[in-house]
Amino acid sequence: MTEPTPEHKFKGNLSVLDVVMITASGVTPASSIFVIAPLAIASAGSGAFISFLIAAFIAATIALCYAELGAAHPSAGGEYSIIKRLFGTLCGLQTYLFILSAALFVPAVLATGAVPYLNTALGTQFDASTAGMITILIGGACAIFNIKANALLTGTFLVVEIAVLGLIAWLGFSTPHQSADILVAPVMLNPEGVLAPVSVPLIVAMVGVALFSYNGYGAAVYMAEDMREQGKPMATAIMLTLAIVVLVELLPFTALLIGAPSLAEMAKQADPVGYVVSQLGGPTLARVVSGAIYLSVFNAIIAIVAQFSRMMFSSGRDGFWLPQVNRALKIIHPRFGTPWIATLLFGIPSALLAFCSNLGDLTSFTVILLLLVYIIMAVAALISRRRVRFHHPYLMPLWPLPVAIALIGCLYVLWTILIASSLKDFIIIAGILCFGLLLSYMRTRQAIPHVEPSIEGE
Repeated sequence: MTEPTPEHKFKGNLSVLDVVMITASGVTPASSIFVIAPLAIASAGSGAFISFLIAAFIAATIALCYAELGAAHPSAGGEYSIIKRLFGTLCGLQTYLFILSAALFVPAVLATGAVPYLNTALGTQFDASTAGMITILIGGACAIFNIKANALLTGTFLVVEIAVLGLIAWLGFSTPHQSADILVAPVMLNPEGVLAPVSVPLIVAMVGVALFSYNGYGAAVYMAEDMREQGKPMATAIMLTLAIVVLVELLPFTALLIGAPSLAEMAKQADPVGYVVSQLGGPTLARVVSGAIYLSVFNAIIAIVAQFSRMMFSSGRDGFWLPQVNRALKIIHPRFGTPWIATLLFGIPSALLAFCSNLGDLTSFTVILLLLVYIIMAVAALISRRRVRFHHPYLMPLWPLPVAIALIGCLYVLWTILIASSLKDFIIIAGILCFGLLLSYMRTRQAIPHVEPSIEGE
C-alpha cells in the first residue's frame, strides 16, 4: 500500500481516554440493556444472565486478539487492513464487506429499537422506521464535525448514560423481589404461561445476542491514525473499553432480574426492562429513563458513524473501489479534519435500512456477521505473531489459549444460530461473498495495464 499523502491523513490528536469515550459510546451500554437484552430475556428468561456471563468471557478473549493485532497493525481500516496485510487483498476485501454489512445494520437495530423509548418519554407515537431513519441521519451529520469535539460530546453523553444505568442498578439491588437462585437455576415463561427451567441450548443461543450487546470495543482500532501514540495505547483502549462495557451492562441487567416484582409479568411485557423501572421507580422516572435511553442511542450513532466512516476512508485510500469512488472516499474536510463523504456514504444507507426489516431479523443477521468477523480475527491472531517481520508492541497473556477459546466459543455459538437461521440469511451471506469475488476481479482487471496488440510486420 502506498504511503498516504498529507491531505489524506488524520491529525492524530486523540488520547487513550478520548478513544475509550468514543468507542464505549459506540457500544452504548444503555441501549444494549434496553434494546438488545429484552430479546435475550424473551427467549431465555433469567437464563439470559448466564448467557451474558459466558459472552463476557468470550468477549474478553476476542478483545485480547483485537488488542494484539491493533497494536501491531495500526490503521484506520481496522480489521480489514489487518487481514489484508496478513492474508492478502482478497481476504481483506471479504472481511471488509462482512464488517461493513454488519456495521450498516447496527445503527438501524439501535435506532428502531430506541424509538419506543422516545415515544414513552414524549408521549408521542412516532413510527419506528421513520423516526429511526431520522435519528441516524442527524447523528451521522454530527459525525462530520471535528473528531475531538465528537469525543467530548460522546464522552459527556456516556457519563449521563452510565449514571442512568447506575440508578437502575441501585433500584434493582435496593428493592429485590427475586432470590439470587434465579440466576444460577434460571427460569422462563413456557407456552402454558408457567415459569419453567431454561434449557441449555436456549442459553447458548442467546450468547450470540449477548456478544452483540457487548460488541464495539474492537472498533477502537479505527481510531489508530487519530491517536497521538500507537502500539500499546491502542491495546489499553480496547481492553479498558471492554471492561467498562461489561461492568455497566452486567450490573444493571442483574439488578433488573433481581428487582422484577414478577418474572412472569416481566416475560409477558413487550418492554420487560421498562416494566421493571416503572414498577420500582414510578411512571415519571420511567419517562426520564426512557428519554436518557434514546439520547444514549443517538450518542452511539454519532460514535459508530465516526468509527466506520474511517474504515470507508481507508478502503478508498487502499483503492478498493472504482477510481472515482476511491477519490471521493479519501477526501478530508478542510475544517473538521474528517472524511465527510465517507461519513455520508455510510450514514445514508444505514438510515435506509431502518425501513427494511424488523428488530429481531436485523439483530439475528447482524450477530451472524459479527461472529464471522470474530472468527477471522481470532485466526489472524494465531498467524500474526508467527510472522516475525511484524513488530508486536503488545502480546496477549497465555497465548494461544485465549485465541483457542475465542475460536471454539464463536464457532459453537455460530453453529447454534445457523441451524435455526432462514434461507434468506444464507442467500445474503452468499451474495456478500460473490460481490467480494466480483469486486476483486474488477480490481485485478484495472491493475493490468492495457497493451495494444502488435501488428505483424511492423
